[in-house]
Amino acid sequence: MNERYTYLTGQRDDVAQSKRELEKVIAEITGEMKTIFSQQFGVINTAFGETFAELFGGGKATLELDDPEDILNCGIEIRVQPPGKALKVLSLLSGGEKAFVAIALYFAILKVWRYSEELRLRELLCAG
Repeated sequence: MNERYTYLTGQRDDVAQSKRELEKVIAEITGEMKTIFSQQFGVINTAFGETFAELFGGGKATLELDDPEDILNCGIEIRVQPPGKALKVLSLLSGGEKAFVAIALYFAILKVWRYSEELRLRELLCAG
């Protein structure tokens, strides 16, 4: 009976240790995700503003986090101001304007993605 208790206690301790290690890994990954998301969000936001101005011939566009303290779980608000119009959220735009905003955001993401892929390729070539 005592052997069985010792065995099961050891098993329980192993499971508890594994749980603590997994929680630590999850916390590290979550921290890294927050850092990367925050950096890339800023880069995409800048590229979005530039691309929007190019497509619309001026104006402003920004991406805003609903809750900057909880960036992995919050929503993203798209705010745009086409030339000669008031600042609006995406839902208040006409269908054509929404399409242009979507295209501007898509192109901005592509611009950032291509740039980061080129950097990775250069790093690989330099390392080899």
